[in-house]
Amino acid sequence: MVWWNRYPEELEREIHALEVAGMQPQKNEAKFKEGKAEIGIRLKVLGSERDASIVYPDLYPYFRPTLFVPGLGTTLRHYNPHVGEVCLLQRGTQYWLPEMTAAGHIGEMLPHWEQAAVRHYEDSRLAVEDEQAEPATSYYPTEKTQSVMLDSSWRLPKAISSGHIKIVFPKGHKSITQGESFAAWVTEIIGDDKKVIEGVSFTKPIKRWVRAQGYTECKYPWLRLEAPPICSTLQELIEKLVSSDPKVKRHINHQRSLSKNGLYGFCFPEEAPGGGLRDGWLFLAYHCNKGTKRRGGSPVSGSYFWLVGPDYAGEKDLFERVPELHPLRDKTVAIIGLGCVGAPSALAFARAGIRELRLLDGDSVTAGTTCRWPQGLASAGAGKVRELARYISQNHPLTKIGTGHYPYGSKKDCMVRLGDTSSDYDQWDCLEKWLEDVDLVYDATAEQGINLLLNDMVIARGIPYVTVSSRAGGWGGNVVRVRPNSDKGCYHCYLYSLQDEQIAQPSYDPCGDGLQPVGCGDITFKAAGFDVEEVALAGVRMAVSTLTEGATSGYPPIVHDVAVLSLRKDGMAIFPEWQSFHLSKHPNCGICNR
Repeated sequence: MVWWNRYPEELEREIHALEVAGMQPQKNEAKFKEGKAEIGIRLKVLGSERDASIVYPDLYPYFRPTLFVPGLGTTLRHYNPHVGEVCLLQRGTQYWLPEMTAAGHIGEMLPHWEQAAVRHYEDSRLAVEDEQAEPATSYYPTEKTQSVMLDSSWRLPKAISSGHIKIVFPKGHKSITQGESFAAWVTEIIGDDKKVIEGVSFTKPIKRWVRAQGYTECKYPWLRLEAPPICSTLQELIEKLVSSDPKVKRHINHQRSLSKNGLYGFCFPEEAPGGGLRDGWLFLAYHCNKGTKRRGGSPVSGSYFWLVGPDYAGEKDLFERVPELHPLRDKTVAIIGLGCVGAPSALAFARAGIRELRLLDGDSVTAGTTCRWPQGLASAGAGKVRELARYISQNHPLTKIGTGHYPYGSKKDCMVRLGDTSSDYDQWDCLEKWLEDVDLVYDATAEQGINLLLNDMVIARGIPYVTVSSRAGGWGGNVVRVRPNSDKGCYHCYLYSLQDEQIAQPSYDPCGDGLQPVGCGDITFKAAGFDVEEVALAGVRMAVSTLTEGATSGYPPIVHDVAVLSLRKDGMAIFPEWQSFHLSKHPNCGICNR
C-alpha cells in the first residue's frame, strides 16, 4: 500500500504546507499512478524563480523527501548536476522527524545550502554543512557489483593526458559482461609516451597477493578529461564519453568490429575529502554483440554500454578507518592456541593490520567445534594453523604469516604439538625460532603448563605476554598481561594472587566441563561462541594497547594488567561485566624475587 493511502492526512498536510509557503504545489498525476509520489513546485533558488520537484520515499513520513532543481550548473557543491538533486545538508536520518514537512525542511535548510553551494572545494566547511566531500564519481549510476581497484594516493602528472592501463581480473574471468561480478586491479598506468608512470603502483604485499590469486591481465586505454562529464541520463553520459575524443570512438569502433568487449578509463578532477581536488576515475564498459563486425557507424548501436566505478585498496585506504592502529604495521605477534578464543583473536589481529602473525597449534578442526570456531563446517579436517593462514593470506594480504619456526617434519600441516614425546623435532628450538624478534606473545591455550613455560621464556627475552582463557559454560573468562622489565608481576604472581583472593576468579559453570564428544579422546567444555569471543575481543584490545604504547596517536593504554569477565549472575545471563586488577609482584614468586 502506498503511503498516501496508508496515511491520507499526510498528503493533505504536505500540500497545505507547500501552499502556505507559496510554492504552488502540483501533483504529478502520472507518477502517482505509477505508485511514486512527486509534487512539482515553484521555488526561488540562488536569486531566481525555478521549477522544482519534491520526490517522496516509499516509507514517508519516516524518511525525508528529496528536492530536485535541474539546471543549476556544474560547479555547485552539495548538488548532483546529473539529476538536479539538492542535498539540503546534514544527511543523517536523525535530522528528519515524521512530524516535519517538506515545505518546512526546505524553508529551513535551503538558505544554508545556498551559502555552502557556491563555495570552492578548497574552502573550509561551514558549521551548517556536512563534513564529507561529494566526489563526482558518487553520482554516476555504476554497476554495484563491479569495480576497478586503485590506490587513492596515486597522482597522475598533469602533463600526461592519455595512455593505457594494465588491469588484472579474477581467476576464471572470461569476458566483461554487465551481469558479471568482479573486482579488477590496476597494476600499471602507462602514459601517452608509452612509459610506465612512476609512483602509481600498489605496494609489494598487495602486488604479491594479486599475483597469488592467479589473475588474468588485460590492457585498456584511458583518457584525461578537463572536468567530470555531466549529463541528465545514462544514455547521454555514454554518448558524451564516447565522443569526448576521436580516439575513444575509433578504439571502440575497432573493438566492435572484432566483437570484443572491454573498458575505457576516464580520469578527471573531483572534490577530495577535506577539501581541494583529486584524480577521480570512471570506466566505460562495453559488450559488443556477436556478429556485429561492420566498420564505422555509431559505436553505440550493436553494443551494450554501462559504467564501472573505482574502489580504493591501497595501504592507506585499507587502514585509514583505524588510525590508532597504524603502529601495528611494524609489529609481529606470536599466537599459540587457535581454538574458540585464539582463532577469532588471530583474525582480529589481521583485520587490525598487524605486520606478521606466527601461528602455533597442534590440532585440526573437527566438525563439532565449528559451532564456535570462526570459519564453519567447510574447515573440518583441516589443520587449524593452515586453515587460518590460508584465510588470512587470501583476505588480509598486508599481514604476513610467518613460517620459519615450523620444523621440517611439520611443514606439511604446520602442526606443532608441545609436550608430545613422539615428535621427531626439537620443540625448544621451535619455540626459540617462534619467539625470535616478536613484539608480543599471545597465549590462548588455557593450558597452565604452557602458560608457565611461556611466562619464563618471555621474561628471559623481555617480550610482553598476554594470555586469555574462557571458563566452562562460557560464564566468564580472563585476560592477563605480563610486562617484563617492569615493576609488575608475572604469571606465577597471578596464580599466587588467585590463591590469596587478591584477584577474583572468573565465573564458571560447575557442570560445564563434563562433555566428551563421540570420537574425541579429551573432555571439553560447553560454551557458546558469542560468549567466548568476548574474551578474545578483550585480549586483542589488551595486546594492541601494549603494542602501541608510547606511539604518537596510538591506541590508548590500558592501565590494569588483569581483567576478569562475568557473563552470568545468579543463574541469569548478563551483559559483560569486567573487573580489572593490578598485577603486582607476589612475595612467594621465585621468578620475580630472584
